[in-house]
This record gives sequence, C-alpha cells and structure tokens, in this order.
Amino acid sequence: MPNKKGFSLIELIVVIVILGVLAAIALPSYFSNIQQGAAKSAQNNLISIYNAEKSYYFANTVYCTATTGLVANCGNSTANLNTNLGLNITDSNFSYACTSASNFTCTATNLLDGAFTLTVTNASIILPGGTGCTASPWTAPCNPSCAYAAHPTYCPN
Repeated sequence: MPNKKGFSLIELIVVIVILGVLAAIALPSYFSNIQQGAAKSAQNNLISIYNAEKSYYFANTVYCTATTGLVANCGNSTANLNTNLGLNITDSNFSYACTSASNFTCTATNLLDGAFTLTVTNASIILPGGTGCTASPWTAPCNPSCAYAAHPTYCPN
C-alpha cells in the first residue's frame, strides 16, 4: 500500500471541537476585559471633566453645562466639552454631557447600552449602584467602584 499523508476526518473533527471549546471559554473573558477597559476609560474621562469644570468655574464663576457657560450649550455634548473646557476626549464607547448649572453633573452614557451611565458631580463621583467615594471629590487612595446589575462586566475592577 502506498504511504498516505494527511489527516483523517476524525482527526480534523477532534481538532475543530477542541478549538471551539477553547474559543467558547476565551471569548467571553476577552469581551469582558474590553468592556471593563471602556468603563475605566470613561471614569478617567469624567475625572478630567471634573477637573476642567473646576478650572472653568474659577475662571468664569459658572460651570460649563448644557444650560450655563460662556456659550450656548456649553457642555451638552462631548464635542462642546472638548472645545469649551480644552479637553481632548475621543471615546467611541461613551458620550459625555454636563447638566445642572448650580451643582454641575456630568454623565458618561454607554453608546451601545444607553442604560449604563457613570456620573461625576460637583460634590463627589457617583457610580451605578450608589457606590463610590463621598469626599469632595474623593480622598486618596479612594478608588471608585462600579455596580451595575444588568451588565456587571462593564464595571472596572
């Protein structure tokens, strides 16, 4: 009989099954890490917005929000916040807006799931589930956490 080279159908099926099982285990973890990274980035952007809002207030005695500021709709969108607060937020996962003129509230809203938001206010960082730091804005080494029942994988560790 001639020398046969190659794989049998059974061997190929076994390899495909093994690769499928590995993918089923690895992909959810990968996507969870991507979502956590996006939420952590949004937290960092909100901290930048908070600091910029404080600087804006000291310079102009008014916060840059959707209803106040030196220009109309000063903080009603990411683009307006970037322009008016001198920021460079380029986030494809979250949109940002600031409201509440007397005690500014800035919110990062997930573009894929509008129900998931992170918020920073003049008083403190407030994250979903009411967790976070209560000092103004927080006390080091405080690390605001996140609790969101519908999508717990969004919450950074």
